[in-house]
This record gives sequence, C-alpha cells and structure tokens, in this order.
Amino acid sequence: MLFFPTTANSRICGAFLLYFIWGGTNIYSQQSDVFLNINQDAVLYEISDGSLANSKGEYLFVGKDSEGDIKRSLLRVDLGDEIPLEATIDSAFLFISLNKTRNDEQPIYSYQVLKRWMEGSSNASANEGKGTSVTTGDPTWLHRVYPDTLWDQEGGDFGEDLLFQGTVDGTGTYSFKATSAFLELMTQWLRNETPNYGFILLGNENVENGSSKRFASHQFSGTANRPQLSVYFSTNSSSSDELFVELPKQHTLQPNFPNPFNPTTTLSFVLAKSEQVELIIYNQLGIQVRLLLADYLSAGSHQITFDASNLPSGLYYYQLKTTSGSFTRSMTLIK
Repeated sequence: MLFFPTTANSRICGAFLLYFIWGGTNIYSQQSDVFLNINQDAVLYEISDGSLANSKGEYLFVGKDSEGDIKRSLLRVDLGDEIPLEATIDSAFLFISLNKTRNDEQPIYSYQVLKRWMEGSSNASANEGKGTSVTTGDPTWLHRVYPDTLWDQEGGDFGEDLLFQGTVDGTGTYSFKATSAFLELMTQWLRNETPNYGFILLGNENVENGSSKRFASHQFSGTANRPQLSVYFSTNSSSSDELFVELPKQHTLQPNFPNPFNPTTTLSFVLAKSEQVELIIYNQLGIQVRLLLADYLSAGSHQITFDASNLPSGLYYYQLKTTSGSFTRSMTLIK
C-alpha cells in the first residue's frame, strides 16, 4: 500500500480561493473538499421474527437473495468538524466497493433514516449472506435496537426523497452523486437542525430473487475499500484590507480544476525554485496509473492537463515529487 504524505489535515483534500472586489471590500470564496468516513453500518435481513443481524461484519448487502428474502443496509456518516457550520454544500459523492455479485446490472437507491438505531455487536461469519443470531443492541428487520425498540415499519423507517441513486454491475468501486435532497439534509445535520441517523441502501426488490449485491462495510479489512463520502463545500468571508498575492516560499500543489471531472482536468503547481520534479497519478489502492511529468522545471507556475479517458470512475490521487518533498491531493473522476 502506498502512503500518501500530506501537508495539512489528512482528511481535507483540497482548497482554492476565488477573490471578488465589491465597493472596496474583498470577498473571499473558499472552496474545499473533504472525505468523511462511515462510522456505523449494519445489515437488515428480512425474517419474520427479527432473529438475524450483522453489525460488525465486513460486508453490507442489498437486494433479494436466491430465496427471495430482502437485505438492506444502514450507514451513518461521521460528520467530523472540518466543514464549517456556515458552509454551503456544493456536491457530494458516495464511494462504495462492490466485492461480490452473481447477477447482472442492478439499481441502488438510498434514503434518509428517520429513527435512531444502534450498531450492535453481532458479527456474521464466512460470506455473511445469512447473517447471524441477533445480540442486544443490534438493528434487525423488526428492531431499531434489539430487543425492546421496534421500527414503525418492518425493514426500517426511511423517508421518500432519494439521496443517492445509481446502478452497479461487476465488482469494483462505484461513486453515486448526491441529490439536492441530500445536500439540504447534510446542511441540516451539520447545523444540528435534524438528527443524523444516516441513510439506508436498497437494491432491486422488485424481482422474485437473485438481485443481491455485496459491498465492503466500514469494518472491511482493506481500508481503501471502506465506504466514504466525498463532500465539496464553499465558505465566504470578507475583508476591507487590500488584496495581495504573495509568492510561496515553498512548492505548492494546487487543487485540480474542474473537480469532479470527466474526462480531463488541469493540474497546477508552483515551484519556489528550479528543480527536478515528477507528477504521478495513483488510483485509490495506491497503484500508479500514469506518470504525467518527469522533467527539470524552472521556478514559477506550471499547469498540465490530465486525460482520464481510458480510466474508470473513482477516486484518484496526484502527487508532486521534488527533491524538497512530496505533495499529494485527491480528485474524483465521474463518467
């Protein structure tokens, strides 16, 4: 696994400033992106007595199994403290890794969970498709918190507004773009206007059987495959001071633009002095997929276009290597 060194908080992936001058006042619009982890998840297995659960397993399930029973997955995101309360949520993407399938392309849907639930201690074995015996504190098809607190509706209480929607087919990492309903909901979560009970993932439940898909959970052994939420947000501030630009005293790797992108984006960096540099692209597993640049460059600003036409959608890292150190940022390819 490749380790990506960073020069700032490891969860903040990028930021850039846009400057506007209005009536002698400088207005600064700062746009940033952050990756948020899923810190709770669990599988709901359709069974009449609510006796099956899986809170600590490595996998999540959606859809109908070969016997026609439904599986749904609950996820709750850790909001952290990197996004300011006054921020505007511009866009968000759910990244989730499909690691087992026996059927063709199937739809995925996500909705807001309306009632509090808990991640218990049950941990299914083997492929986890059958779940395991429920333990105290687990959510089940009938229970928000086993054994005393029930859902109002079997299979979980969730809203009607779509938060994410997409399709999955073969194994790999998929990204689902958030709807406007999710952006509004996340703003409410951040400002404590609505409790964060997370969201539920549903698969194709309109078939007799055989539509189930298996994904990595936040307990999955491979950290690169755990579900994450990529959030892009902006904040505004103003100052009456004169706007000035100071040349960096050290090398600077800037956020790519646009981001997300399809299929090209511009990578920019500033060198404080002339030296040998490399600009390398890695996938989310840390595998190098492209060497964009290997040259001796003069001090100053530089740009290079990255064309990802032959690469799949997903999260990528771009790394500037110099004799003075390495600088890494992330970017998202959406096709």
